Amino acid sequence: MEALKLNKTGHLALEQEIDRLMQSGDTAFSVFMVDIGDVGKIFVKSGYAASRKVFSEIEKSLQNICRQQDRLCRVGDNKFCLLFSGVHKSGHIVLAAEKIGRTHSQAVERFDPSLGSMLRIGIVSDVEDGENAANLIHKASVALESARKTEQPYVVFSQTMAIRMAENWYLQEELAEAIDDSALELYYQPKFEIATRRPCGAEALLRWTSKKHGPVSPSVFVPLATEIGLMQELTRFVFTTGLRSAAEWPDTGSRLGLAVNLEATSLQHAETLDMLSNALSIWGGDNFDLTVEVTESTLVTDCDSNFERLSALRSAGIGISIDDFGTGYSSLSYFRNIPATELKIDQSFTSNMLESERDRRLVEAIIWLAHQFGMKVVAEGVQNSSEIKLLTAMKCDVIQGFYFSEALPHDEFCKWLSRYRTR
Repeated sequence: MEALKLNKTGHLALEQEIDRLMQSGDTAFSVFMVDIGDVGKIFVKSGYAASRKVFSEIEKSLQNICRQQDRLCRVGDNKFCLLFSGVHKSGHIVLAAEKIGRTHSQAVERFDPSLGSMLRIGIVSDVEDGENAANLIHKASVALESARKTEQPYVVFSQTMAIRMAENWYLQEELAEAIDDSALELYYQPKFEIATRRPCGAEALLRWTSKKHGPVSPSVFVPLATEIGLMQELTRFVFTTGLRSAAEWPDTGSRLGLAVNLEATSLQHAETLDMLSNALSIWGGDNFDLTVEVTESTLVTDCDSNFERLSALRSAGIGISIDDFGTGYSSLSYFRNIPATELKIDQSFTSNMLESERDRRLVEAIIWLAHQFGMKVVAEGVQNSSEIKLLTAMKCDVIQGFYFSEALPHDEFCKWLSRYRTR
């Protein structure tokens, strides 16, 4: 069956062909839903004729893969579906997927090599008796979506994967509602200055409790917010809520600091600086300073423009903290270029420094290096007095961890902070 030109006709032809196979009792076939990538990039770069030529080359390459008993349908602007007869064992699946990848790359590499890495395939290999065409196409589409999200060249459908993706979609919808309804909450983990043994501020940590799943980790819902295009709304909620709360903190006799995590997508957003400046003009006060925490992975993404944005934040009076230092892409060039005021040592180092001589020396070296560049040092994950004693000897500036307090809701944090009014 030649690849059909109209999307609707392609879907109908595909369903008819699958139904024909199922009615004949042949379930020993696999469905490969293939997304060939954004051919529109070639249209922008080289024009209509070039993009049509690339599409034609890809179509021919897929047709050449098909044997006489196989079938090919075009089912979208950039999508094809292949039915491979007799291909249902895992080894055969891998070989077929890799062959599609190779032929696709060969067809497009002379026009735009980057398109080769954008190929994604969703595969259904276990065709059950009595299953209808619409269900098989749906399964292949779900597997294709999983391949896109995980950036894998191909994904084979499984019921476990389908359940996980369905839960993920439910979480996306619920998260969007939670952001709209301000149903998220900030907790505050105290930070202590070693020299005075008094609180010097707190890190704002976002918490969300799903109606269906209960507490959801930020490592799950923050990427979800990015995925559905709501990261900026989430960032606005965190900063406005955090600044408004910090303005209500009780006076402890010393200036406190509010630290808030800033994700890469928000740092790169054109409105972030104005949003922070406006929020500070409303809730900023004389009793606290604002610091944004950025991870090392954020720093190495589009370095020049990110450093420029961080410099603009610093010029606005906002502190810059390098979070989880030492766990990712550490480079001494950061210290020469980034306008950082603070460095946070990841708890994976502080928690092992009592037992590991290497970790102890590493923590000591990081503290010394940061001080040479005028940065304060915060040690995360401090659990006991022995760690505090060692960090004090190393001249660490600030400590944060469960030894003093876990993260607290705003009202509880204010009560906890009030104990230091007269100390």
